[in-house]
Amino acid sequence: MWISLFRHWTRYRLLYKILFFSVLFLGMYLGMRPGPPPTPFKFNMIDSVYHAGGLFICTLLSYLAFPRWRWWLRGVLMFSVGVAVEFVQSFQPTRSADIHDIYANSVGVGAGLLVILAWQCYSMRRV
Repeated sequence: MWISLFRHWTRYRLLYKILFFSVLFLGMYLGMRPGPPPTPFKFNMIDSVYHAGGLFICTLLSYLAFPRWRWWLRGVLMFSVGVAVEFVQSFQPTRSADIHDIYANSVGVGAGLLVILAWQCYSMRRV
């Protein structure tokens, strides 16, 4: 089973890279555009869920696309994306940067790193 999983992973690595960069650029576009992205609900917590969820997914996809990156490099790069989005939002007249969004970004990156660590520990134990 593990051999077939690694073959699948190797065979579709380019697809994972394309998916990672597509999700990353979509998140950056939505975060840096002049108006906020449309939301189905008007609820204050939904913004934090978008931030945490988006960077959680990007962190997981970064592992699928680039599995040899060190954990700290992956964390720094994903955290930098979140800070860059907030930095650009601070210059938009219709948007505002918020420290709580950076906290939500950090939670998403940290949760993604924990899931990756759990997967690595589980795969090492099973081999």
